[in-house]
Amino acid sequence: MTTVEPCNAYDATADAYTRSHARWLRHAGGEAQCAFEGAVTALLRPGARMLDVACGTGTVARRLIRETIGEIDLVLLDASPRMLAKCGDIGAKRVLGCMKNLPFDDNAFDVLTCAWGIETLADPRPALTEFIRVTRTGGQICLVFCADRPAQSLIGRALRHNITVTGRGHFLRHDRLRLLANAAGARHVQTLHCAGPAAAMILHI
Repeated sequence: MTTVEPCNAYDATADAYTRSHARWLRHAGGEAQCAFEGAVTALLRPGARMLDVACGTGTVARRLIRETIGEIDLVLLDASPRMLAKCGDIGAKRVLGCMKNLPFDDNAFDVLTCAWGIETLADPRPALTEFIRVTRTGGQICLVFCADRPAQSLIGRALRHNITVTGRGHFLRHDRLRLLANAAGARHVQTLHCAGPAAAMILHI
């Protein structure tokens, strides 16, 4: 099987991504998404500087902006130019870049989010190191990702199979990701309660 580079795979599916991702949330990842968004909304304060890594078409960013009281300084980053172009309506700086080598200074953000992005990497360690580097001490990194947990439905199992065979992601063990985050420098890792095949966690820096 030919492995497609993540940015190329998402570039090729940018037009259909919102619809296909909504199907994933409806049948498999919705509980983890809700836990993730609730946590991020609770953490954001007016004036906070936030980086949304692997922002995709901006669906998560739009919802967070609607649910947050007060203005936030938002930066969107994605490796796919076509995905990033879908975010033109969002009042945020858009940056084309890779999560393994973030083009930002140390301690630049209060909150960093990465929704359904870190599992596209064969090795999440470089990204975790970068996430922690650019997040200030006392800040938080919020992740939601495909997790190696049993799917709750037949459709969920089918969607998991489709993601795997198309090379769009890996199903990560959340306990291993927790250990990797601690090794990268997270002060505390909080796992949010949600069912598989997805997981959400907060890294306290």
